[in-house]
Amino acid sequence: MTMVSSHIRRLVVLTMSMQLLWTRFVSSFPRSSLSKIPITPLTSFNSIYMQRHPTTFSSSTRRALSTTTSEDIVQLSYSEFQPSNKGTTTSQQHHPPVILLHGLLGNKRNFASLASSLSTQLQNPRSIYTVDLRNHGENTHDWKNTMSYSEMARDVLAFMDKISSEEAVIVGHSMGGKVAQSLALMAPERVAGLVVLDISPVRYYSDNKKASGGVGDDSGWKVVEQIVRSVAQIDLEEGGYKTKREVDAVLRDGILEDPALRAFVLTNLEQLRAKDVSDAESQSLLKWKIHWDGIVNELDRIAGFDVHDQSMDSNLEGLEEQQQQSSQYTYDGDVFFIHGGASRFVRSSHLPTITSYFPNHMLTTIRGVGHWVHAEAPDDTIALLKRYLDR
Repeated sequence: MTMVSSHIRRLVVLTMSMQLLWTRFVSSFPRSSLSKIPITPLTSFNSIYMQRHPTTFSSSTRRALSTTTSEDIVQLSYSEFQPSNKGTTTSQQHHPPVILLHGLLGNKRNFASLASSLSTQLQNPRSIYTVDLRNHGENTHDWKNTMSYSEMARDVLAFMDKISSEEAVIVGHSMGGKVAQSLALMAPERVAGLVVLDISPVRYYSDNKKASGGVGDDSGWKVVEQIVRSVAQIDLEEGGYKTKREVDAVLRDGILEDPALRAFVLTNLEQLRAKDVSDAESQSLLKWKIHWDGIVNELDRIAGFDVHDQSMDSNLEGLEEQQQQSSQYTYDGDVFFIHGGASRFVRSSHLPTITSYFPNHMLTTIRGVGHWVHAEAPDDTIALLKRYLDR
Protein backbone atom coordinates (compact mmCIF):
# COMPACT_ATOMS: atom_id res chain seq x y z
CA MET A 1 0.00 0.00 0.00
CA THR A 2 2.85 2.37 0.86
CA MET A 3 4.51 1.74 -2.50
CA VAL A 4 1.22 2.39 -4.30
CA SER A 5 0.64 5.60 -2.36
CA SER A 6 4.16 6.74 -3.15
CA HIS A 7 3.61 6.01 -6.83
CA ILE A 8 0.35 7.97 -6.83
CA ARG A 9 2.01 10.94 -5.11
CA ARG A 10 4.79 10.96 -7.71
CA LEU A 11 2.21 10.76 -10.48
CA VAL A 12 0.23 13.68 -9.04
CA VAL A 13 3.39 15.79 -8.77
CA LEU A 14 4.33 14.89 -12.35
CA THR A 15 0.84 15.71 -13.61
CA MET A 16 0.82 19.09 -11.85
CA SER A 17 4.29 19.91 -13.17
CA MET A 18 3.37 19.03 -16.73
CA GLN A 19 0.08 20.94 -16.41
CA LEU A 20 2.13 24.00 -15.47
CA LEU A 21 4.32 23.53 -18.54
CA TRP A 22 1.25 23.21 -20.77
CA THR A 23 -0.31 26.33 -19.20
CA ARG A 24 2.87 28.29 -19.88
CA PHE A 25 2.81 27.00 -23.45
CA VAL A 26 -0.80 28.13 -23.93
CA SER A 27 -0.15 31.58 -22.48
CA SER A 28 2.96 32.15 -24.61
CA PHE A 29 1.29 32.54 -28.00
CA PRO A 30 1.96 35.76 -29.90
CA ARG A 31 -1.11 37.98 -29.85
CA SER A 32 -0.36 40.19 -32.86
CA SER A 33 -0.99 37.82 -35.77
CA LEU A 34 -2.64 34.95 -33.97
CA SER A 35 -6.02 34.58 -32.33
CA LYS A 36 -5.72 32.33 -29.30
CA ILE A 37 -8.87 30.24 -28.90
CA PRO A 38 -8.66 27.46 -26.32
CA ILE A 39 -11.62 25.19 -27.02
CA THR A 40 -11.72 23.43 -23.68
CA PRO A 41 -10.02 24.02 -20.35
CA LEU A 42 -7.03 21.74 -19.95
CA THR A 43 -8.02 20.39 -16.57
CA SER A 44 -5.59 17.49 -16.74
CA PHE A 45 -2.36 16.62 -18.45
CA ASN A 46 -2.19 12.89 -18.89
CA SER A 47 -0.03 12.52 -21.98
CA ILE A 48 3.16 11.40 -20.25
CA TYR A 49 1.34 8.84 -18.13
CA MET A 50 -0.97 7.63 -20.90
CA GLN A 51 1.86 7.13 -23.39
CA ARG A 52 3.73 4.96 -20.92
CA HIS A 53 0.57 3.18 -19.74
CA PRO A 54 -1.59 2.49 -22.84
CA THR A 55 -5.36 2.51 -22.67
CA THR A 56 -7.40 -0.67 -23.03
CA PHE A 57 -7.75 0.12 -26.71
CA SER A 58 -4.06 -0.37 -27.45
CA SER A 59 -4.19 -4.12 -26.81
CA SER A 60 -6.98 -4.55 -29.35
CA THR A 61 -5.08 -2.25 -31.64
CA ARG A 62 -2.04 -4.48 -31.41
CA ARG A 63 -4.20 -7.49 -32.28
CA ALA A 64 -5.62 -5.65 -35.27
CA LEU A 65 -2.17 -4.62 -36.43
CA SER A 66 -0.87 -8.15 -36.04
CA THR A 67 -3.41 -9.33 -38.62
CA THR A 68 -2.10 -6.85 -41.19
CA THR A 69 0.10 -8.60 -43.74
CA SER A 70 3.20 -7.07 -45.31
CA GLU A 71 1.32 -6.93 -48.61
CA ASP A 72 -1.21 -4.54 -47.04
CA ILE A 73 1.47 -2.09 -45.88
CA VAL A 74 3.06 0.56 -48.10
CA GLN A 75 6.73 1.22 -47.39
CA LEU A 76 6.54 4.99 -47.43
CA SER A 77 9.11 7.10 -49.24
CA TYR A 78 10.58 9.72 -46.91
CA SER A 79 13.11 12.48 -46.35
CA GLU A 80 14.99 13.05 -43.11
CA PHE A 81 16.05 16.39 -41.62
CA GLN A 82 18.61 16.28 -38.82
CA PRO A 83 19.30 19.13 -36.37
CA SER A 84 22.00 21.47 -37.64
CA ASN A 85 23.77 21.33 -34.27
CA LYS A 86 26.08 18.35 -34.46
CA GLY A 87 26.83 16.54 -31.28
CA THR A 88 23.20 16.43 -30.14
CA THR A 89 22.81 12.70 -30.69
CA THR A 90 22.49 11.91 -26.98
CA SER A 91 19.96 14.68 -26.45
CA GLN A 92 17.94 13.56 -29.48
CA GLN A 93 17.42 10.18 -27.88
CA HIS A 94 15.24 11.86 -25.24
CA HIS A 95 13.06 13.73 -27.74
CA PRO A 96 10.90 11.66 -30.09
CA PRO A 97 11.14 12.52 -33.79
CA VAL A 98 8.56 14.56 -35.68
CA ILE A 99 6.75 13.03 -38.66
CA LEU A 100 5.02 15.42 -41.08
CA LEU A 101 2.07 14.13 -43.13
CA HIS A 102 0.87 15.99 -46.24
CA GLY A 103 -2.68 16.40 -47.49
CA LEU A 104 -4.60 15.06 -50.48
CA LEU A 105 -2.68 15.48 -53.77
CA GLY A 106 0.38 16.54 -51.79
CA ASN A 107 3.74 14.89 -51.23
CA LYS A 108 6.67 15.02 -48.84
CA ARG A 109 8.18 18.01 -50.64
CA ASN A 110 5.28 20.19 -49.45
CA PHE A 111 6.82 20.15 -45.96
CA ALA A 112 10.50 20.25 -46.99
CA SER A 113 11.04 23.96 -46.31
CA LEU A 114 9.16 23.85 -43.01
CA ALA A 115 11.01 20.72 -41.88
CA SER A 116 14.38 22.23 -42.77
CA SER A 117 13.66 25.47 -40.90
CA LEU A 118 12.17 23.71 -37.89
CA SER A 119 15.12 21.34 -37.56
CA THR A 120 17.48 24.29 -37.08
CA GLN A 121 15.31 26.21 -34.60
CA LEU A 122 14.22 23.68 -32.00
CA GLN A 123 15.67 24.07 -28.52
CA ASN A 124 15.08 20.36 -28.00
CA PRO A 125 16.78 18.81 -31.05
CA ARG A 126 14.77 16.21 -32.92
CA SER A 127 14.95 14.30 -36.15
CA ILE A 128 12.21 15.43 -38.52
CA TYR A 129 10.75 13.26 -41.27
CA THR A 130 8.48 14.04 -44.19
CA VAL A 131 6.77 11.09 -45.88
CA ASP A 132 4.76 10.37 -49.02
CA LEU A 133 1.44 8.84 -47.98
CA ARG A 134 0.04 5.90 -49.94
CA ASN A 135 -0.88 6.58 -53.58
CA HIS A 136 1.16 9.79 -53.51
CA GLY A 137 4.69 10.89 -54.37
CA GLU A 138 7.51 8.43 -54.82
CA ASN A 139 5.50 5.40 -53.73
CA THR A 140 4.87 4.62 -57.41
CA HIS A 141 6.20 1.08 -56.93
CA ASP A 142 3.33 0.19 -54.63
CA TRP A 143 0.03 1.75 -55.66
CA LYS A 144 -2.98 0.52 -53.69
CA ASN A 145 -6.68 0.49 -54.57
CA THR A 146 -7.72 1.19 -50.98
CA MET A 147 -6.72 4.05 -48.70
CA SER A 148 -8.80 4.11 -45.54
CA TYR A 149 -7.43 6.19 -42.70
CA SER A 150 -6.76 3.10 -40.63
CA GLU A 151 -4.71 1.67 -43.51
CA MET A 152 -2.74 4.89 -43.92
CA ALA A 153 -2.16 5.02 -40.16
CA ARG A 154 -0.77 1.48 -40.29
CA ASP A 155 1.60 2.59 -43.06
CA VAL A 156 2.93 5.31 -40.75
CA LEU A 157 3.28 2.86 -37.86
CA ALA A 158 5.29 0.57 -40.15
CA PHE A 159 7.46 3.56 -41.06
CA MET A 160 8.04 4.27 -37.37
CA ASP A 161 9.13 0.66 -36.94
CA LYS A 162 11.47 1.05 -39.91
CA ILE A 163 13.25 4.02 -38.32
CA SER A 164 13.22 2.26 -34.92
CA SER A 165 11.01 4.89 -33.30
CA GLU A 166 8.93 3.73 -30.34
CA GLU A 167 6.94 6.95 -30.44
CA ALA A 168 6.82 10.16 -32.44
CA VAL A 169 5.14 13.55 -32.60
CA ILE A 170 2.75 13.41 -35.55
CA VAL A 171 1.93 16.58 -37.50
CA GLY A 172 -0.63 16.32 -40.28
CA HIS A 173 -2.34 18.68 -42.71
CA SER A 174 -5.81 18.06 -44.14
CA MET A 175 -5.99 14.39 -45.18
CA GLY A 176 -2.66 13.90 -43.40
CA GLY A 177 -4.25 15.45 -40.31
CA LYS A 178 -6.95 12.79 -40.38
CA VAL A 179 -4.27 10.12 -40.74
CA ALA A 180 -2.47 11.62 -37.74
CA GLN A 181 -5.66 11.65 -35.64
CA SER A 182 -6.48 8.06 -36.63
CA LEU A 183 -2.98 6.97 -35.62
CA ALA A 184 -3.29 8.65 -32.22
CA LEU A 185 -6.65 6.97 -31.58
CA MET A 186 -5.53 3.55 -32.81
CA ALA A 187 -2.14 3.44 -31.09
CA PRO A 188 -1.96 6.19 -28.43
CA GLU A 189 1.15 4.69 -26.85
CA ARG A 190 3.06 5.40 -30.09
CA VAL A 191 2.12 9.10 -30.27
CA ALA A 192 4.14 11.51 -28.12
CA GLY A 193 2.24 14.52 -29.41
CA LEU A 194 -0.26 15.48 -32.08
CA VAL A 195 -0.60 18.64 -34.18
CA VAL A 196 -3.47 18.92 -36.67
CA LEU A 197 -3.43 21.55 -39.41
CA ASP A 198 -6.87 22.75 -40.50
CA ILE A 199 -8.98 19.61 -40.45
CA SER A 200 -11.52 18.05 -38.09
CA PRO A 201 -12.19 14.37 -37.32
CA VAL A 202 -15.55 14.51 -39.11
CA ARG A 203 -17.13 13.56 -42.42
CA TYR A 204 -17.30 16.27 -45.09
CA TYR A 205 -20.01 16.32 -47.72
CA SER A 206 -20.08 17.35 -51.37
CA ASP A 207 -23.21 19.46 -50.96
CA ASN A 208 -24.76 21.80 -48.43
CA LYS A 209 -27.55 19.45 -47.45
CA LYS A 210 -27.77 18.43 -43.84
CA ALA A 211 -26.59 14.93 -43.08
CA SER A 212 -28.83 12.82 -40.89
CA GLY A 213 -28.16 14.09 -37.40
CA GLY A 214 -25.38 16.27 -38.77
CA VAL A 215 -24.85 19.81 -40.03
CA GLY A 216 -24.70 21.48 -43.40
CA ASP A 217 -21.31 21.38 -45.09
CA ASP A 218 -19.85 24.47 -46.75
CA SER A 219 -16.25 23.47 -46.05
CA GLY A 220 -15.23 23.40 -49.69
CA TRP A 221 -14.98 19.62 -49.96
CA LYS A 222 -17.25 19.75 -53.02
CA VAL A 223 -14.64 21.86 -54.81
CA VAL A 224 -11.86 19.49 -53.75
CA GLU A 225 -13.80 16.52 -55.10
CA GLN A 226 -14.49 18.31 -58.40
CA ILE A 227 -10.81 19.16 -58.81
CA VAL A 228 -9.70 15.59 -58.16
CA ARG A 229 -12.21 14.10 -60.59
CA SER A 230 -11.41 16.66 -63.29
CA VAL A 231 -7.62 16.43 -63.08
CA ALA A 232 -7.81 12.62 -62.99
CA GLN A 233 -9.39 12.70 -66.44
CA ILE A 234 -6.37 14.35 -68.06
CA ASP A 235 -4.81 11.63 -70.21
CA LEU A 236 -1.15 12.48 -70.65
CA GLU A 237 -0.67 9.93 -73.44
CA GLU A 238 -3.74 10.89 -75.41
CA GLY A 239 -2.90 14.57 -75.13
CA GLY A 240 0.74 13.97 -76.03
CA TYR A 241 1.84 16.55 -73.49
CA LYS A 242 5.57 17.21 -73.43
CA THR A 243 5.88 19.87 -70.73
CA LYS A 244 4.22 20.89 -67.47
CA ARG A 245 3.38 24.22 -69.10
CA GLU A 246 1.08 22.45 -71.55
CA VAL A 247 -0.77 20.69 -68.73
CA ASP A 248 -0.91 23.97 -66.81
CA ALA A 249 -2.71 25.53 -69.79
CA VAL A 250 -5.29 22.72 -69.76
CA LEU A 251 -5.87 23.21 -66.03
CA ARG A 252 -6.16 26.99 -66.42
CA ASP A 253 -8.70 26.82 -69.25
CA GLY A 254 -11.29 24.61 -67.65
CA ILE A 255 -10.42 23.26 -64.22
CA LEU A 256 -8.33 25.54 -62.01
CA GLU A 257 -8.13 29.30 -62.32
CA ASP A 258 -6.08 29.74 -59.14
CA PRO A 259 -2.38 29.70 -60.16
CA ALA A 260 -1.29 28.57 -56.68
CA LEU A 261 -3.60 25.54 -56.80
CA ARG A 262 -2.40 24.72 -60.32
CA ALA A 263 1.20 24.85 -59.17
CA PHE A 264 0.28 22.57 -56.27
CA VAL A 265 -1.34 19.99 -58.57
CA LEU A 266 1.60 20.16 -60.99
CA THR A 267 3.99 19.03 -58.26
CA ASN A 268 2.52 15.59 -58.97
CA LEU A 269 3.91 15.62 -62.52
CA GLU A 270 7.36 14.26 -63.29
CA GLN A 271 9.16 15.57 -66.36
CA LEU A 272 10.81 12.72 -68.26
CA ARG A 273 13.73 12.83 -70.65
CA ALA A 274 13.16 11.41 -74.11
CA LYS A 275 15.80 8.74 -73.59
CA ASP A 276 14.07 7.60 -70.39
CA VAL A 277 10.78 6.84 -72.12
CA SER A 278 10.86 3.08 -72.68
CA ASP A 279 7.77 2.93 -74.89
CA ALA A 280 8.77 4.06 -78.37
CA GLU A 281 5.13 4.89 -79.13
CA SER A 282 4.71 7.09 -76.07
CA GLN A 283 3.54 10.57 -77.00
CA SER A 284 4.11 12.14 -73.59
CA LEU A 285 7.24 13.12 -71.71
CA LEU A 286 5.32 13.45 -68.45
CA LYS A 287 4.29 10.98 -65.75
CA TRP A 288 1.87 11.34 -62.87
CA LYS A 289 3.36 10.58 -59.45
CA ILE A 290 -0.06 9.95 -58.01
CA HIS A 291 -2.46 7.02 -58.27
CA TRP A 292 -5.55 8.77 -59.61
CA ASP A 293 -7.72 5.67 -59.89
CA GLY A 294 -7.08 4.67 -56.29
CA ILE A 295 -7.80 8.18 -55.01
CA VAL A 296 -10.95 8.75 -57.08
CA ASN A 297 -12.35 5.39 -56.00
CA GLU A 298 -11.71 6.22 -52.34
CA LEU A 299 -12.96 9.82 -52.24
CA ASP A 300 -15.88 8.82 -50.02
CA ARG A 301 -13.52 7.31 -47.46
CA ILE A 302 -11.21 10.31 -47.65
CA ALA A 303 -14.17 12.62 -46.99
CA GLY A 304 -15.06 10.56 -43.93
CA PHE A 305 -13.16 9.61 -40.82
CA ASP A 306 -12.79 5.89 -40.19
CA VAL A 307 -10.75 4.93 -37.17
CA HIS A 308 -11.44 1.28 -37.86
CA ASP A 309 -12.27 -0.38 -41.17
CA GLN A 310 -15.68 -1.57 -40.00
CA SER A 311 -16.86 2.02 -39.72
CA MET A 312 -17.16 2.11 -43.50
CA ASP A 313 -19.62 -0.78 -43.50
CA SER A 314 -22.47 0.01 -45.88
CA ASN A 315 -25.01 -0.63 -43.14
CA LEU A 316 -23.77 2.38 -41.17
CA GLU A 317 -24.47 4.81 -44.02
CA GLY A 318 -21.88 7.12 -42.42
CA LEU A 319 -24.48 8.92 -40.33
CA GLU A 320 -23.37 7.56 -36.95
CA GLU A 321 -19.70 7.39 -37.82
CA GLN A 322 -18.42 9.93 -35.29
CA GLN A 323 -20.92 9.01 -32.55
CA GLN A 324 -20.08 5.32 -32.75
CA GLN A 325 -16.31 5.74 -32.81
CA SER A 326 -15.91 8.53 -30.27
CA SER A 327 -17.34 6.32 -27.53
CA GLN A 328 -14.65 3.72 -28.25
CA TYR A 329 -11.56 5.77 -29.07
CA THR A 330 -9.90 8.53 -27.10
CA TYR A 331 -6.41 10.03 -27.13
CA ASP A 332 -5.64 11.74 -23.83
CA GLY A 333 -2.38 13.37 -24.87
CA ASP A 334 -2.01 17.05 -25.75
CA VAL A 335 -3.46 17.85 -29.17
CA PHE A 336 -2.85 21.17 -30.89
CA PHE A 337 -5.22 22.21 -33.69
CA ILE A 338 -4.03 25.05 -35.96
CA HIS A 339 -6.84 26.52 -38.03
CA GLY A 340 -6.74 28.91 -40.98
CA GLY A 341 -9.04 31.84 -40.21
CA ALA A 342 -10.31 32.03 -43.80
CA SER A 343 -10.88 28.27 -44.05
CA ARG A 344 -14.16 26.45 -43.44
CA PHE A 345 -12.72 23.03 -42.63
CA VAL A 346 -12.83 23.53 -38.84
CA ARG A 347 -16.21 24.71 -37.54
CA SER A 348 -17.74 25.36 -34.14
CA SER A 349 -20.16 22.51 -34.85
CA HIS A 350 -17.16 20.15 -34.90
CA LEU A 351 -16.08 20.96 -31.35
CA PRO A 352 -18.15 18.30 -29.54
CA THR A 353 -16.67 15.59 -31.77
CA ILE A 354 -13.15 16.96 -31.36
CA THR A 355 -13.62 17.03 -27.59
CA SER A 356 -14.94 13.47 -27.47
CA TYR A 357 -11.84 12.16 -29.24
CA PHE A 358 -9.26 14.55 -27.79
CA PRO A 359 -10.22 15.85 -24.32
CA ASN A 360 -6.87 17.65 -23.88
CA HIS A 361 -6.81 19.86 -26.93
CA MET A 362 -6.39 23.48 -27.88
CA LEU A 363 -7.19 25.33 -31.10
CA THR A 364 -5.39 28.40 -32.41
CA THR A 365 -6.50 30.36 -35.46
CA ILE A 366 -4.02 32.07 -37.77
CA ARG A 367 -5.97 35.02 -39.07
CA GLY A 368 -6.39 35.72 -42.75
CA VAL A 369 -5.07 32.43 -44.13
CA GLY A 370 -6.90 29.58 -45.80
CA HIS A 371 -6.70 25.82 -45.73
CA TRP A 372 -2.98 25.58 -46.56
CA VAL A 373 -1.89 27.29 -43.34
CA HIS A 374 1.72 26.10 -43.48
CA ALA A 375 2.14 27.40 -47.04
CA GLU A 376 0.32 30.71 -46.54
CA ALA A 377 1.77 31.50 -43.11
CA PRO A 378 4.99 29.49 -42.82
CA ASP A 379 6.61 31.70 -40.18
CA ASP A 380 3.58 31.61 -37.88
CA THR A 381 3.20 27.86 -38.37
CA ILE A 382 6.85 27.23 -37.56
CA ALA A 383 6.64 29.48 -34.49
CA LEU A 384 3.61 27.57 -33.20
CA LEU A 385 5.18 24.17 -33.85
CA LYS A 386 8.38 25.28 -32.13
CA ARG A 387 6.46 26.41 -29.03
CA TYR A 388 4.56 23.14 -28.91
CA LEU A 389 7.65 20.95 -29.37
CA ASP A 390 9.84 22.93 -26.96
CA ARG A 391 7.19 23.36 -24.24
